[in-house]
Amino acid sequence: MDAMGVISKNTKVLGAMAKGETSFDAQTARDAARAIAATGAEVPGLFEAQETDPKSEALPAIWDRFDDFVMKTEDMVAAAGAASTSIETPASLRAALATIGGTCKACHEEYRE
Repeated sequence: MDAMGVISKNTKVLGAMAKGETSFDAQTARDAARAIAATGAEVPGLFEAQETDPKSEALPAIWDRFDDFVMKTEDMVAAAGAASTSIETPASLRAALATIGGTCKACHEEYRE
């Protein structure tokens, strides 16, 4: 849950910039994307053991289709990794965020309450 919190926090940094709620700063955006990629790379290992926590929003389907879960995580890591080197303008931030968000949504639809 802590890892997902780090991903969420950094996604919110990107979202706030994309919405104009905070000033655009390319380096801060790239750093947030880099943090998403780095933390995302750890996620499959955190779910290898089938554990349940009453506070967790993870669905048992993760372990039923673990290979798919890992693939979806790798998609997010790849999208965030690309964003960590490509964000230069508000437009490139919005495009990167749309891609990252799409990977998050794909996983959440199947593996999160």
